[in-house]
Amino acid sequence: MKYFKNPYKILSLVLGILLIISLFSKDEQEVVLASVNQTGNKNNALTMMLETDVDSNQYEVATSNEWPKEGYIFNAEMSACERGGKLSWDSENNRVVMASSSADKCYVYFDRYTTVRIINVTTSSVTNNSITLTVEATVGENNISKYYFSSNAGVSYEESDSNIYTFNNLETGTEYNFRVYAVDTNGISSNVYSLKESTLSIVNLVDYIKNTVYTGTDGENGLYYHDGNGSYTNAAQEAGDNSYRFAGANPNNYVCFASDAEVCPNDNLYRIIGVFGDQVKLIKHEYATIIQLGTNGDYNNTYAGAGYDTSYYKGTTSTLSIGVYHWNEANCSVAYNATRYYNVWRYSQLNTVNLNTNYITYLNEMNSKWNNMIETTNWVVGGLTYANVNSSPVKTVYTNEIINPSANAGSTTYSAKIGLMYVSDYGYAASPENWTTNLSSYNNNTNRNNNWMYMGLYEWTITRTSDMMYDVFNVWNAGHMTGNVVNQNILQSIYDAVRPTFYLKSSVVMTSGDGSSQNPYRISL
Repeated sequence: MKYFKNPYKILSLVLGILLIISLFSKDEQEVVLASVNQTGNKNNALTMMLETDVDSNQYEVATSNEWPKEGYIFNAEMSACERGGKLSWDSENNRVVMASSSADKCYVYFDRYTTVRIINVTTSSVTNNSITLTVEATVGENNISKYYFSSNAGVSYEESDSNIYTFNNLETGTEYNFRVYAVDTNGISSNVYSLKESTLSIVNLVDYIKNTVYTGTDGENGLYYHDGNGSYTNAAQEAGDNSYRFAGANPNNYVCFASDAEVCPNDNLYRIIGVFGDQVKLIKHEYATIIQLGTNGDYNNTYAGAGYDTSYYKGTTSTLSIGVYHWNEANCSVAYNATRYYNVWRYSQLNTVNLNTNYITYLNEMNSKWNNMIETTNWVVGGLTYANVNSSPVKTVYTNEIINPSANAGSTTYSAKIGLMYVSDYGYAASPENWTTNLSSYNNNTNRNNNWMYMGLYEWTITRTSDMMYDVFNVWNAGHMTGNVVNQNILQSIYDAVRPTFYLKSSVVMTSGDGSSQNPYRISL
């Protein structure tokens, strides 16, 4: 194969051009020739010679007046001028450049060669400070060796072995001029592909979910707007509270919380239940560990130590580190027995100690900024009846749990940062075709496999059974919702896993990510 000195190593062509250009200065001047018939003055003549076949070294007069765009490559070794002029090829603009200090006759050569061709470049995962480019290309005589990406109109390039490249640390709300090309295993460059894209302006996570992830069509990106006017199957079961809720098997609703690591640790993955007013509600993806919630308060054991069935478990956290807790064991004293406060949330040390003391302390030890992102919330804790769950669809559950809760020892709300999932949160996390099923029947493959919130272990909710003085609703390992007693002093010993749930402040900003588990949303204040 011939060796070429073309710095851009672009087209595989052999073109002979007879070029006469008169220059009226002793200093070397540069003339850009955008086409073959652009000669500079009326006395110039131009002849193009194209190689007849690959490596034939035979050329013929070209009849076209346009520089060839495909199938040829500039031959810097053979291209020359009789009086010292210099020829080069501007690959990005597909034109010849000649530098000479006097009238000259020049011969420009191109060799026949099929190069890599960049067909298309698309952008994705556009955030405040990052943009991902994906290249579509066809190979030529040789395979692709490297890709080159520029965000500054070709001033500098980043080299990559992959056709996908993410530019990070970009300026917010700024347009970038991207350039992309590829080089084959013979060192020959492709065409240079150009495109423009802008990073997002600073956007709060709540606005990003409502205005970007939600496209206006319910179900796209796994997000549903519960305005009561949906047109999809079972839309009549919407909550009607103007919330935006994720539903289905595995929507892209992951958030990296309490970690700034480049790769988000699994234990720091949380998921967005939805947007409620101007707040995003999160639940921990996997169950909380004893490091996060402690071994005091209403702690009983680890999940493995409890001896529960783990055959349904979908997560990866060791059950030796997942804590199981009574819902209200430590405060079930004789004094409380007299007033039947067994299942009242404000008396639960799972609430006051494990979640709203130990977990918050854990966050502060990581970095106080994480605790500062969490909004203090009035949790609705009045409860609902067994019949609401056992014989009613999710809208009825929501209405009786959130809109018209039962009395709760004189109060239906409790103000705190950290809580647990509502029963209706779990019901609405299933895909809409399940919303007419009673939550006590969510233990079949259709329901649990289409509910992203289901993780396969016994788990507490925050909602008590209002017609029972010692029961609280919980998710069983098979996926259905039922009730269980809150402490071991009454009837039997019950302790379940826990997933902290909370609302982010409306000022939390989305900085990057696409919501997938591999690239979760990154947030900051």
